[in-house]
Amino acid sequence: MSEVTDEPPASPAGPRFVAVSELVVPEAGREALRAAFLDRLGEVDQWPGFQGLQVLADLADPCSLMMISWWDSQNCFSDYMKSDDHRQSHGRIPTGEDRPRPRRFRRYEVVAT
Repeated sequence: MSEVTDEPPASPAGPRFVAVSELVVPEAGREALRAAFLDRLGEVDQWPGFQGLQVLADLADPCSLMMISWWDSQNCFSDYMKSDDHRQSHGRIPTGEDRPRPRRFRRYEVVAT
């Protein structure tokens, strides 16, 4: 029987880089954004160095979301961010007045897991 953990997926060497995007979305746009995440294209899943993606909604403020992606390296992440796959993926995010807006973006090096 396999063990269930709360840790992100990892390569044999483990993830070395994490990108965290904090978003705020007006209440009227929340469901459309959630639907876009649930029905995502998944192109990133095939990218070299991609480890996994988590999208979290703040229980105290459901208009605040955090998107966390796990990578082998910052270079792998940067290559994906420059790709057509990334542009296509983000082209599906709702636009207009109720669109999500970036609040903060942070990059982390994984020190220990």
